[in-house]
Amino acid sequence: MSMRAPASYLRVAVFQEEPFVMLKETSKGRKFVGFCIDLLEELKKTMDFQYILQEAPDRKSGNALGNGSWDGVIGEIMKGNADLATGSLTITSQREDVVDFTKPFMEYGIVMVMRRREDTERDTFAFVHPFSGMVWAGIIASMFAVGILLYLTSRARYRLGVQSYHADNDRDFNLRNSLWFAYWSLMRKGGEPPPRSPSARIITGVWWLFALIVVSTYTANLTAFLTVRHLSVPVSSVEDLAAQSSILYGITDKGSLLDFFKNQEGTNSVYERLWQAMKARPADSFVSSVNEGMQRVLTSNYIFMVHGPYFQNKARSDTECRLATAGAPFLYRGYGIATQNDSPWTEKLSLEILRLRESGRIDLLRDTWWPRSSCNLDGSRKDASARELAMADFLGIFYLLAGGSALGCVVAVLEILWCRFRGFKTKGVEDIEEGNLQELMRGFSSGQYAIVIQRNSYSQKRCSCHSNANTDTTRL
Repeated sequence: MSMRAPASYLRVAVFQEEPFVMLKETSKGRKFVGFCIDLLEELKKTMDFQYILQEAPDRKSGNALGNGSWDGVIGEIMKGNADLATGSLTITSQREDVVDFTKPFMEYGIVMVMRRREDTERDTFAFVHPFSGMVWAGIIASMFAVGILLYLTSRARYRLGVQSYHADNDRDFNLRNSLWFAYWSLMRKGGEPPPRSPSARIITGVWWLFALIVVSTYTANLTAFLTVRHLSVPVSSVEDLAAQSSILYGITDKGSLLDFFKNQEGTNSVYERLWQAMKARPADSFVSSVNEGMQRVLTSNYIFMVHGPYFQNKARSDTECRLATAGAPFLYRGYGIATQNDSPWTEKLSLEILRLRESGRIDLLRDTWWPRSSCNLDGSRKDASARELAMADFLGIFYLLAGGSALGCVVAVLEILWCRFRGFKTKGVEDIEEGNLQELMRGFSSGQYAIVIQRNSYSQKRCSCHSNANTDTTRL
């Protein structure tokens, strides 16, 4: 769309790219709208000039051709067909050689756009992930250490006769009971034997505090790990992108970003590796427009490198929040208005752009064309909503239960086989009671039954290793 401008009008060459410059149908016919058009209107108000818009015939921003000429809006200025050029026109050194630029009205970085991927894979043993392997090893080692320490201190007190025979139960803390006590304390379940000696209670108190902190931390981390949605990011930097080959990536086949990658040949940089990979598969890497690149991201395993404002416009207008960025932006640059070399408008426009930025007017224009939405720029949702827990989340726990139950059954079978192999049988309670009753009846019937009453009285000095017992026996 172009027309001849009156003598007092500035000819402004444009190229379409949402939301900078767009051709829309209105009640007054087709007209250009967008952020850059609003910016021109603001400049016109304060600088008192008129302009007429004309679209570049090839609808491009401008790239250098092999014969020294340029296409796009840059070529229109070089040919004298336009006084100014605006749009998402990046300021580069190559372009500065042939045209002049104003101060940038917007800065941006190149972003890697991918399809937003939620971490929907279910992990069978997710219940172990709240702690690292080293933490689990430390907890298990601490449990065994506390159990052994309880056994050693209790056994030493018992052997040296330090215990109080009416209050302490050091004899009950053998190695098996001590380890079992440390385990059920960590599981926060009751059990026997209870600690009664001062040393055992001190060790137990510290162990219980340790167990309380560990269990509380584990519970909180497990809840967050199982229920909160996680964003799966396959790459987090351009180095990661260049190092992998499973995900295709690319750029548009025109514009300043294409020139940047072309100029990386021979630099032996990460950008050269990206460029060589894209050149090797041009059909899978290059797209003709930003819209095509965004669509390829949504429909295939593809990462699209594009100007940050383009991505922000697409991501914030996508109600399903399907677009996300991979890693931080790179290659920071700025957009400016191009003018003819040595044009008096360059300095005037630059000064007015600085005033509009300082007054916050450009920020207001940006908010108009980049509206806020429920989507974050990293592709995640603001509510960080939880997911329901499926059976797959608990399979590992069921496996653990089945394995422990099977181990207990195996131990029981081994105990039975061992006893059979040794050739003895442990009497049950009923056998013992029945035998005692028969012996008692035989004693009464013969008149020779004797009941022995043994009373032990202990006299012990503190920290003494010996005790004296007096036994009184009465025969009935």
